[in-house]
Amino acid sequence: MGETKTLIKLFDTIQNSNLYVKNYFIPSIWENFDSIYEIKKVEPKQFFLSSLEKILNNQNRKIGFSFPESPLTYCMLLRYTTTFDHNQDNKISLEPIEGVLFETGTFLKSISILPYLKNLGVDIIYLLPISEIGIYGRKGNLGSPYAYKNPLKIDPKLSEPFLNLTLEEQFKAFVEACHILGMKVVLEFVFRTASIDSDLAIEQPNWFYWVKENKVIDGTYKPPVFDKLELEQIFKKIENRDFSNLIEPKQEYKNLFTETPKKVFREDNRIIGILESGERVTIPSAFADWPPNDTQPLWTDVTYLKYYDHPDFNYIAYNTVRMYSKELQEEGQKIEPLWNYLTSIIPYYINNFDIDGAMIDMGHAIPEELLNEIIKRARKEKENFLFWEENFSVTEKSKKYGYNATLGYLFFDQNEPTKLIDIVSKLESKYYPLPFFLASENHNTPRSAKLSAKFNELVFAFNSFLPGIRFILSGFELCHTLPYNTGLCFSEDELNSFTPINLPLFSAVEFTWNSENIVDTIRQINTFLEDSKLIYESFDSYSINIIKTNNKSIVGYSRQSGNTEYIVFGNFSKNKQKFDFENSFETIRKSEILLGNFCLDHQNQLILEPYAFIVLKKQITQ
Repeated sequence: MGETKTLIKLFDTIQNSNLYVKNYFIPSIWENFDSIYEIKKVEPKQFFLSSLEKILNNQNRKIGFSFPESPLTYCMLLRYTTTFDHNQDNKISLEPIEGVLFETGTFLKSISILPYLKNLGVDIIYLLPISEIGIYGRKGNLGSPYAYKNPLKIDPKLSEPFLNLTLEEQFKAFVEACHILGMKVVLEFVFRTASIDSDLAIEQPNWFYWVKENKVIDGTYKPPVFDKLELEQIFKKIENRDFSNLIEPKQEYKNLFTETPKKVFREDNRIIGILESGERVTIPSAFADWPPNDTQPLWTDVTYLKYYDHPDFNYIAYNTVRMYSKELQEEGQKIEPLWNYLTSIIPYYINNFDIDGAMIDMGHAIPEELLNEIIKRARKEKENFLFWEENFSVTEKSKKYGYNATLGYLFFDQNEPTKLIDIVSKLESKYYPLPFFLASENHNTPRSAKLSAKFNELVFAFNSFLPGIRFILSGFELCHTLPYNTGLCFSEDELNSFTPINLPLFSAVEFTWNSENIVDTIRQINTFLEDSKLIYESFDSYSINIIKTNNKSIVGYSRQSGNTEYIVFGNFSKNKQKFDFENSFETIRKSEILLGNFCLDHQNQLILEPYAFIVLKKQITQ
């Protein structure tokens, strides 16, 4: 904590540069946190130097973290959050302005907005993958960050062309800046797949599956198909945790796969292998392996890594890349060099960049032995290293593995009052063994602001007083409605209207900074939470009580801190709602309104407007 060497080097490099762009504009909020809707022309050199000075001169620097148990996490796709039309020509160019500055997001611009994020109240910056992205089969004009070409190389698009610094130095400067401001950095890692043109396939072809090239060209290679009876048997065995003699794909499908080629090379960004017989082979696309009857098409940009070597299981299917067959694990051979390589990735980022945590993409689909070793090796380098799991389930098993938190499923149920009551009730009974994300959206779901900006205010206020990982997906505070990706919960019409070329996960799309926002509400709530000390209560010691009302659209609960009780109600309906609860009038009379608003009718029924909330503070008499 307190390391500034690389950040100072970045400052000196900019100061000694000849950086100049005639017309360069930024959102005013990047400089003035209270200026929301304006765009400002700046001299970029001075802007970047001034931003770095704010960080380096931060008066609140201290050694170590005084860290909340319910931290506010801000999730960024780094190349998207600071994508902006800097020359105001009404387009986002992939080429740098005057050859020196990108309009897409970079490390330098992301460092520059860290003071804004600190002012917002952010404790953790959670970065979606930042590795170099594959070219062959890529989606959109930038490609998915999950289709990494090399996990130890950083995406060159994250660098500013004028900077005479390595990508590694720029990322290190970003982490140093976060630490100076008291924010931790969690980076997402992908251990199950790689880009279809991964460098690793050239270096270690036996870490991958291979199929006959002509079967890919003529469209024969497709996900395996199981009949109704087979699917019933598969689901039954998996439900019973019986992984022996799992039903395999048809032999015709398995025959598409080949042994590892003797020679491997690139041909127009595609990877080709030559078998001993002279036959050409290539790396197959991955696909949704579970459930086995998933109808998604092939994923053009990624492939599965091959964890085990076994002649009878040399194919991609649910039983080789997720629900690992007992015979594969017991009779096959772990590909030790691959396992050793994968377990070394997080330690590399700890030792070289001092990151503080990792989100494990599809961690529940990685062999348990491998996952345990990944966590063990990382914590050997950094004892308090955070591990988050991308898993909708919140289970004791995840806690046993060593995860600090899991994604959870709140975003599925956030606008469903009945289901939300169930979640709060489970929190009350301590049903959940570890914290989960208090989120109404993530980078795979629709944006919650599509219901309205008021709904974003409601869910942030309602979720913030719950125990768990408070979460903002970049753009939530600005009420964005454009999703990052269409992975979950989208209608058929929405799937047809969004394509990789207009989705930020795959293409250069402007991040709208001068939009309707709830920034002030977020700041206010964070101030109250700091004062209340609720966010410093551990997940093992919190107490929460659900408040039953006479209206199924209203969800309420209370939290106690010392002699103070905080009471939260939310109207999860697009209509005005009346409600009452036990001793409601007496409770209201003795409480202070912290946030939100309500009114009473002539019968003393409480009234909340559509998607409105209220937070009350009440002193408890001993």
